[in-house]
Amino acid sequence: MSRPLGRCRGCRLTDPRCSADRSRTGSRLIGRAAELAVLDGAIEDALAGAPGVVEVVGEPGIGKTRLLGELGERARGRGLVSLTGRSVEFDRAPYGAFVEALDDHLGNVDFLRLRHDGSSPGAFALLSTAFPALCDRFPAGPEPVRAERYWFHRAVRTLLETLSADGGLVLGLDDLQWTDDGTAELIDHLVRHPPRTPLLLALAYRPRQAPPRLAAALARAGTEGRVARVELGPLSPAEGAELCGARTDHRRCQRLYEASGGNPFYLEALTRSGAGNASTPTVPADSAPVADDLPQSVRAALLEELGGLSAAARVCTQAAAVLGDSFDAEMVAVVAQTGEAQALAALDEVAERDLVRQIGSTRQFRFRHPLVRAAVYQGVGAGWRIEAHTRAADGLALRGAPLTAQASHVQRSARVGDERAVDVLVRAARQVMTIAPAAAAHWTQEALRLLGEQSRLRPELWLQQADALGMAGRLLESRDILRTAASLLPAQARAQRARLTVSRATMEWKLGRYKEATSLLLRELDDHDGRPESETAALQAEVATVALRTADFPAAVDWGERALHSAETIGDPLQITAVRGLLALAHTLAGDSARSTDCLDLVLEAVDETDDRQLVGQIDTLVTIGWTEMFLGHYDPALRHLGKGLDLSRRTGQSLMLADLFAASAYVLMWLGRLDEAATYAEDALEAASLVGSNEPRSLAEAVNAAVSMWRGDFVGALKICEESLSQAGPEPTQYRSAILGMLGNALLLNGDPAGCVRRVVEAGGGPDMLAFEAPMRPLWLRLLVGAELGRDDVAAAEKWAGRAASAVSPDGPPGQLGFALLARAEAHLAREDAAAAEAACEAAAAFGAARMPLYEATARLTAGIALSAVDRRSEGLAQLERAKALFTGCGATALSELADQEHHRIGKGSGRRPTEVTLPAARGRGVRPSPGRSAGWER
Repeated sequence: MSRPLGRCRGCRLTDPRCSADRSRTGSRLIGRAAELAVLDGAIEDALAGAPGVVEVVGEPGIGKTRLLGELGERARGRGLVSLTGRSVEFDRAPYGAFVEALDDHLGNVDFLRLRHDGSSPGAFALLSTAFPALCDRFPAGPEPVRAERYWFHRAVRTLLETLSADGGLVLGLDDLQWTDDGTAELIDHLVRHPPRTPLLLALAYRPRQAPPRLAAALARAGTEGRVARVELGPLSPAEGAELCGARTDHRRCQRLYEASGGNPFYLEALTRSGAGNASTPTVPADSAPVADDLPQSVRAALLEELGGLSAAARVCTQAAAVLGDSFDAEMVAVVAQTGEAQALAALDEVAERDLVRQIGSTRQFRFRHPLVRAAVYQGVGAGWRIEAHTRAADGLALRGAPLTAQASHVQRSARVGDERAVDVLVRAARQVMTIAPAAAAHWTQEALRLLGEQSRLRPELWLQQADALGMAGRLLESRDILRTAASLLPAQARAQRARLTVSRATMEWKLGRYKEATSLLLRELDDHDGRPESETAALQAEVATVALRTADFPAAVDWGERALHSAETIGDPLQITAVRGLLALAHTLAGDSARSTDCLDLVLEAVDETDDRQLVGQIDTLVTIGWTEMFLGHYDPALRHLGKGLDLSRRTGQSLMLADLFAASAYVLMWLGRLDEAATYAEDALEAASLVGSNEPRSLAEAVNAAVSMWRGDFVGALKICEESLSQAGPEPTQYRSAILGMLGNALLLNGDPAGCVRRVVEAGGGPDMLAFEAPMRPLWLRLLVGAELGRDDVAAAEKWAGRAASAVSPDGPPGQLGFALLARAEAHLAREDAAAAEAACEAAAAFGAARMPLYEATARLTAGIALSAVDRRSEGLAQLERAKALFTGCGATALSELADQEHHRIGKGSGRRPTEVTLPAARGRGVRPSPGRSAGWER
């Protein structure tokens, strides 16, 4: 039973704890009417089925936690489930706030019913890597589950949709200024891709300490109107008096208010301590937090609450502060070096003072407020803290706690040279490498610190840290670590040095430093004494890869052939297959379809005979196969191989090629006219690219998003995507810069700037020969230039581009090539009112039909319909327009379907001939996206 603390002189607040309890359990909050109105509105929106996000921001102690508590109470009162978790300072455990909020609840969820509702058991199995409650319910099977962040984010989204489907869910996440990078990324994903169920996500944090990823995500969402923001400021003097239970003009109340700066937590702490004399220092309301987030007067007031505790209770409180915001009695006993019964008795005493509170009816407790825990933790001597963290780490290890839980204590207590501590940190890092690479990088760095001078003898740990940093998108740091690792290798470690050089080159081209990447590789190739032939093949293949990325297709073929010779010399079948796949793509982009097909046939024979366990290390080969098949027009096999790569990525946690896999799939689907599916994959490509930290995959993903937007009629949106992408891209010419530049040209044409289109497309192609574009796609871009020249009434220039398009067609190339050349000729003829336009357009439609490219077939039929009507073949023209409309409608290109209908209506009514100009969207493939150029007659 709690005992009263006694009435403060001159103050009606008999027990300050009552104020804290009242404000945190749903009773009226003082001075927050406007903020509560925002929260009520968000709850109403959630009940109406609209997912939403509310951010609650303010300085320490300003009332964020209380407001989240009030939100939860109001949500429960309306029938929604309300769950809350918080991030903890110094704790690097991945996704800690989500785990705290959801894990206990997951133990009561009927997942058997969820399976019948269509939810994927595989998605829930992925979650078992982070949520302990799911480990037993969704066992991993014979192979461990390795969740990659992209797939994990989607699994959490599926989980939240599941939990909120019946009556709605409010998920409150507090103290996000301490959040780990993984949690910030997950929140970013959920804000941009909200669950399609009644879910309200409430996020509380200190804005001046917010992680950059979280701040950027919420700022972006705020400008788009997808986040409601609640900013908490100081209480007014009247509200402060109400909180103290005193008159506004009471002298002590005034001193307390001035000392607290109107901060409610500070005000309560000072009130509890009996402070308020004239010497109480003032805390300006707008002052920045001190290093430990608590003004000295407030910390002293909080520590004063410990003054009346017994010695055992004080030690147990300090032990609890070492363990975190929440803790269990057994671990408190371990850290405090006392028996569990004594620890429970001590916690009773501490709870009576309202410093900690029991969580439900469990053996777990939580500090009244994170700032209380901070004051206790910071009030303990540094030496005692170190030993306490040691006992915590040992106790958790004896209990079989996850390595991630042990690591936070190990890093704060281990001595330099402690091999066991190094082992814990290294294994913890490896455990979370794919799901939380930033945490893995941090723990590996701590392991290297503990090794001291001996770290120079562990180059594999430097490589582990570089891998983790690279996966986290921190490419510059990764590159620097790789340089350090290279300096640590002994001279005789030639094989290791070659592999490390490939990793360094990969990091350089990811950073857009293609020349530096090639120079690294060539220097290593020149120093060939004692190097295994297998490593020579890897170096040569990487040179070919960089050449492909810089659109130097002849060089890519040359180095690919050298790599194949080296690989065949040693006879490694997996390496031979990988190099042949690269060479098949290089031949395709260089325009040699025959040699490409020869290489591809051998690759497919090998891959189709390889089981999934061996393919795990060859996801990049599946990517090159998918791109090659797409360029050759083999769409169904391309989707099959890309789908296999996506499945392996999901199951193994490999993420390097995810953006490529999604983007290639999006392009194939777009060629096939499946725009809705293409849009989904294009968004997935952008999401995957956002986790990589490199401009290259981001540019690739943005190009396909722009292409899909154009086909769907959002020309302004496509233009914005291209301009924003180029503003972040480097100046060095690359295949990916050509892609987005070409898309920009297409978007400029569709937005009424044909001159800008010509300028940008020629720049993207590296000049009028278009050699920077992939050979299979050159007729597409040349046909776009025909439309642009017609848009500025230069028929002669259009005819020249049409001639170049015809010359760019390869006899053994994909059938779509011929379609673009024929369509370019038809549009140029139509501008001259030449009767040959109709025949050329019909032939183009047939070629696109054979190529299974319905959007372009529809484009050609639209041109054919206009051309036929112009030579008094109205019935044939109307039939072509009807077919064009049906194809556009079936693909989801609504704006173009409407255009075909308008032309059908005009010609059917016998209206006069219109000026011959039609603008349609464009497409390319790997640097190549769809590209309608300008056809005759329509101007948007």
